[in-house]
Amino acid sequence: MEETGVNAWLVGGTVRDLVSGVEPFDIDVAIEGDPGGTARRFADARGGSFFRMSDEFKACRVISADRLYTYDFAALRAPDISSDLRLRDFTVDAMAVDLRGEGELIDPVGGLDDLRVGQLVACSPAIFADDPLRLLRAVRLAVTRGLTISPALTDSIRAEARRAAEPAAERVFSELAEILEPPRGAGGIRQMDQLGLLEVLLPEVRALQGVTQNDFHHLDVYEHTLANYGELSRIIDDPGIHFPRHAHRLAERSSRAVAGDAGWRLVMGLASLLHDIAKPRCRRVDPEGRVRFLDHPAAGSGMAADILGRLRASTGARRAVSFLVGRHMRFEGLVQQQPPGDRARYRYLRATEPYTPELIMLSVSDRLSVRGGLVTDEDVEQHLQLAREMMDLALEREEAGPGPGIIDGEELMRELGLSPGPEVGRLL
Repeated sequence: MEETGVNAWLVGGTVRDLVSGVEPFDIDVAIEGDPGGTARRFADARGGSFFRMSDEFKACRVISADRLYTYDFAALRAPDISSDLRLRDFTVDAMAVDLRGEGELIDPVGGLDDLRVGQLVACSPAIFADDPLRLLRAVRLAVTRGLTISPALTDSIRAEARRAAEPAAERVFSELAEILEPPRGAGGIRQMDQLGLLEVLLPEVRALQGVTQNDFHHLDVYEHTLANYGELSRIIDDPGIHFPRHAHRLAERSSRAVAGDAGWRLVMGLASLLHDIAKPRCRRVDPEGRVRFLDHPAAGSGMAADILGRLRASTGARRAVSFLVGRHMRFEGLVQQQPPGDRARYRYLRATEPYTPELIMLSVSDRLSVRGGLVTDEDVEQHLQLAREMMDLALEREEAGPGPGIIDGEELMRELGLSPGPEVGRLL
């Protein structure tokens, strides 16, 4: 900011990323005084977009013309930069670089040393009093940056965990979205549970713990869910493992935007996390002593929509995840037909569009995470073979576009003047 004559500093996660050798795309700038004029001139000089985020906190945002970079300008909250940094949450985010100087690092609380040893340390014991969202942000930084939460910070989070639901639901979901996006979600869920946050924010997921299943399963519902998530993450990262013919096309799907606040990877991660969410509610033991979870996909679909609604996720995200949860067992019904005929296969395609490839991938991750005594290698291979065949059909159908509708019994009777009976079935 030399040409503006304004004292300004790079701060927070921007400095943390630069020190770590990571290119930052979200640039945080602290300004002495009101940042509005400086931010507006910066936007004009670079052809970016300017808008003011908060009059109360004197915060402005500039988005670069190519929309790759976001610059957040905020006023100092203390008389000087060192005092301002001490008010921040974690030491690794309490460093600054003077933009008018020679790039020297300002590090009043030892953030550089903590970053070098990979430890997340609070700037003060009172950081959660200012903003309880920092409880969840600690987990997000730990799982996205490979940091270890210090023992003292662990104790502080556990003591304050009940406050995690206090911030606006939209802010909570924004943090959860980064924690739960594959491949890091399973680790994030475990950390949230250990810190007492899972029970506060996602009690339905914690309720899966200890829910035993039938002899097809080797894990309770909670551990099965996390195993499913791990298997799905591996498929997402390398779809060629199970779908070698379509590795490139499936990899391309992972960059799709499904909804405004949820990309494809997050939707898949949420569907995996919530796919058996209704099992505790639907668990029954039949007269022969077998554990059953009848109708858990349909019940889970509604529960998933309710959970994401509570978190103020977008309508698009809720619909996509609810759809996937509600249909995640349909492929197993196809497998049980050994082998399914053409009519059954196309019925499956129609019932699962536009997320047929996603549901096939979910079926594979589900199959691979079920390894009870009643499951054989032959069962697994049969499932994988049908999954490859159905993926062929699904992607061919998707590429060809929608075809003509298939005639059903009611249409046949109407057009030919028939009454219900065996003749209708024969003609179909």
